[in-house]
Amino acid sequence: MKGQQVHVLSTAENEKLKSNPKEVLGSPSSLYILDVTPAEASAIQQTYGVMCLSGERPDISPLIDINDIHISGEGEKLGRGWDSVLDSVERLPSNALLLTDRYLFAFRHPNAGDGLANIHDILDQLLPRQFAGGDYHVTVVFDDMNMHRSYTFDEIATKLNRIKAQLGRSYPIMMEVLGITPDCTIYNKLHNRLILSNYYLVEAGHKLAAFNRDRGTARQTLIPMALFTESSLSGTTTPPLKLIAQTVSTLREFSASLSKLADHRVYSYAVNGQRMEKCFSLRNRLLK
Repeated sequence: MKGQQVHVLSTAENEKLKSNPKEVLGSPSSLYILDVTPAEASAIQQTYGVMCLSGERPDISPLIDINDIHISGEGEKLGRGWDSVLDSVERLPSNALLLTDRYLFAFRHPNAGDGLANIHDILDQLLPRQFAGGDYHVTVVFDDMNMHRSYTFDEIATKLNRIKAQLGRSYPIMMEVLGITPDCTIYNKLHNRLILSNYYLVEAGHKLAAFNRDRGTARQTLIPMALFTESSLSGTTTPPLKLIAQTVSTLREFSASLSKLADHRVYSYAVNGQRMEKCFSLRNRLLK
């Protein structure tokens, strides 16, 4: 942890967080070690999706990756599909998700990879069962010039929004959809197919539309990763955290540039199924 940015809480700051724990969302990707009991820390973590530990027994082992790798084959069964792939990360706290795959909706047939069905299965596994921090944030980024010919951006945005009701969560979900074109400044920086949250990432070698139920739609590796590996903690390799930081930084810079953008035709944007003529700032809390 010595390699990370650290802020030592004062007694007053600690007491403020104890009396108003929702304020941990002010830094939604931080690890809080508080002067509270283990039970109190666990309650904050489960309620707000921010990692919180008791100073009595701070255990950061959940942030160290277990080197879990899955290899799919086209048409071959792989465990329970996304349900199996995400087992190693789905129990980590979470308050937001970013999914980026330029060709997420390039196919519509299930055997080739139905993007909507895969998004449903991914969200069903990763969205927490409880969350009391207001809206849970989901952002989906894809290339809206490379959609299946039968799709429109508006249709995808509407259907993604409908998935929220199908998930049956008791809390509100903000569904943000960004369609980019090759003329968009961030296009070439978003080649990797990724699922990002505040304490983990999942990388797909070929596509996030990876399954037709429990059968692979392509030959590829699917790698869920926590923030660190043992070798990265010893300084011999790069931590997965860096890939999260790079992607978040790319989208954050793009978001900051939107208010000065001369041509808004290089992207399409929708929130909760409603298309917006212009976007002046992305809303996902991971980018704040």
